[in-house]
Amino acid sequence: MKLDVTRDVVNDLWPLYEAKEASPDSRALVEAYLAEDTAFVSLLRGGGPKRAVPELRLSADAERQLLDDARARAQTRLKLVGGSIVLAWFLAAAALAVLLFKVVRG
Repeated sequence: MKLDVTRDVVNDLWPLYEAKEASPDSRALVEAYLAEDTAFVSLLRGGGPKRAVPELRLSADAERQLLDDARARAQTRLKLVGGSIVLAWFLAAAALAVLLFKVVRG
């Protein structure tokens, strides 16, 4: 079975190839492809083909909703931490009161 290797495949393997972390089979695949497409070699060595990363644009309402959700999550965490601290102090005070009660009575 023969696989068709494309520039995209070689481009995906290129960082591993350059870092010498690609498997021997992947290295051989890249080298065989680049032996046939010499123009692509210079393109890869020059930083590789530029990939357009889509810019995420949110509407003002969506951005406000995300910020409100993040703020609500932060406030919930703060309340949980504060509640845990209060509970720990209460339990420590109760244990101390029980201990003092036993010492005084006993």
